[in-house]
Amino acid sequence: MIVATAGHIDHGKTALVKALTGIDADRLPEEKARGITVDLGFAYTRLGTSTVGFVDVPGHERLVRTMVAGATGVDFALIVVAADDGVMPQTREHIAILDLLGLRRSLVAITKSDRVDARRLSEVEAQVRAALADTGLAATPVPTPVLACSALSGAGLAEVTRELGAAAAMPSDAVAAGDFRLAVDRCFTIVGAGLVVTGAIHSGAVRPGDHLVVCPSGFEARVRGVRAGDEPCDVARAGQRCALNLTGPRLSRSGIHRGDWILAPHLHGPTSRLDVSLRVLPGEARPLRHRTPVHIHLGAASLTGRVLLPPETTVEPGAAAHAQIALDGSLGALHGDRFVLRDASAARTLGGGRVIDVDGPRRGAWAPVRRAAVAALDTTDHGAALAALLDLSEVGADLDRFARTRNIPRAEMSALSGTLDLVTEAGGRRGFAGARIVALGASVAAILDATHRSEPDNPGLTVEEIGERLAPAERPALRVALDRSLGGQHIARTGPHFHRPDHVVRLAPREAALYDVVRTVLEEAGLDQPRLADLAARVDRAPEALRPSLDKFGRLGWLRRVSGHYYVLPAVLAELADRARTVAAAHPQALLTVGRFREATGISRNMTLPLLTYFDARGFTTRVTDGRLVRPGGCDL
Repeated sequence: MIVATAGHIDHGKTALVKALTGIDADRLPEEKARGITVDLGFAYTRLGTSTVGFVDVPGHERLVRTMVAGATGVDFALIVVAADDGVMPQTREHIAILDLLGLRRSLVAITKSDRVDARRLSEVEAQVRAALADTGLAATPVPTPVLACSALSGAGLAEVTRELGAAAAMPSDAVAAGDFRLAVDRCFTIVGAGLVVTGAIHSGAVRPGDHLVVCPSGFEARVRGVRAGDEPCDVARAGQRCALNLTGPRLSRSGIHRGDWILAPHLHGPTSRLDVSLRVLPGEARPLRHRTPVHIHLGAASLTGRVLLPPETTVEPGAAAHAQIALDGSLGALHGDRFVLRDASAARTLGGGRVIDVDGPRRGAWAPVRRAAVAALDTTDHGAALAALLDLSEVGADLDRFARTRNIPRAEMSALSGTLDLVTEAGGRRGFAGARIVALGASVAAILDATHRSEPDNPGLTVEEIGERLAPAERPALRVALDRSLGGQHIARTGPHFHRPDHVVRLAPREAALYDVVRTVLEEAGLDQPRLADLAARVDRAPEALRPSLDKFGRLGWLRRVSGHYYVLPAVLAELADRARTVAAAHPQALLTVGRFREATGISRNMTLPLLTYFDARGFTTRVTDGRLVRPGGCDL
């Protein structure tokens, strides 16, 4: 269990931690000289079968940024209030921050109890209860224990230790599911070991040998060793503090900072824009307005930015709302991360909340569809969020992005997709609501039915032609609907054309007769097929008048248009391709040359060059310096 101290400056947080663990968490010379904590301190002790790690945070108002870094990702809060001073401004601010960070388990230690009488202790306890009221720390089924103690005399320390041990024995609320994320709060080097980072594990587990990424820099890192609870271990999990000995080609002490994340590679995705649910503290004097400059504390990071709100709206003190935060830099953030907002001068806490989505759009952020999507994502139920997103999205849901931003492991995402009415495009990256795909398939079938009735000589429609007949909102899902409908009883495909399975092309009598004449002329010509002008003369038509009919025969698959001047029977094209393979196989360098090909086929030069160009365009051959190479396997000509 990780315990963060909280409380006003000089209320005895560090002394209490030392009394409980035997470790002085003030490690810096400045802290020793001044007698106050200015940076995070750490101590560990065993309570029963559990290891308890203490994060000792500063109490000075100017060091709240450091306090937030230490309190993020912990399981339990040890709120320290001096009996002689009672609840002070930083006590209240720290309690508000713990509430904004979502902590629900805590213990209040009234320190320096040897300096006051019983009546004063009762007064301070009442102050504490009032300060905790209306926070999540008071909303738990069991009231927060308030114990009087003295680090100097030892009075009450046994009771504090017993309460901490009982809390450590309870299951942690840490997010064990999900892939690995650690919020860096320290980075240093050790002689003989190298680079070490420490922090709280927010999710997942880490082992020696794991390959990770530093976010937001993107530097690659490999784990050489892991320590959890100040001891070497084979695995560290969510709910623990750990130290990672890292190595990597671009890693250095100066390249990793407090506020960075060490995480699984696929979770890396720095962002500078967050969609959030935020709450303004009730004690604020004014409402939060659009473009209010703020400091945001998320994980161990601290950045400046601005709160963006819908037009003509504000967030009143004590109220909550959806908003965007535009950051002045980038950080690593995922759905569900807690954050704290402080004012531009970092003098007071304004509020805080939860991240809903990351990297939201700069334009259209307040459009109804986007607002509906943000509302749909504002739930911890992944299935409900994805189902709602599928219903809202015209272009489908990016399943990879959904899984990354919510830290859903691959196996869990696969199982989740199987429980929903979900249809995915080829490759499985984008998903659509199954009911939408079924309805779109029915619409396409109706379009094909109408086309077949009005144009019986039309073999079908291409994807582009079908899309032109659909509403713009339906087009993104068209290919998915076609893929799902193929092979069934609704839609079939011949070449590039989609049609109803029972559709039979019926030419008008005059065009059917024309095709018979054209086919006869082309069959009699053998391999050396006639140019369009010669063919038109043989069938007693003008070339440009004949071309539309030849193109229609091509759509039916009865002819192949090799160039603007040559239309070739499919069987003839196949024979010419076989001759090309034979010519290339007989050449020492497997080359297909113009001269050898003409000799083998007997076709004219006028036809040879357009035909070979056609072979190149279809991928049957590849141009090289001295000729062409027939590609292995060729293609379906």
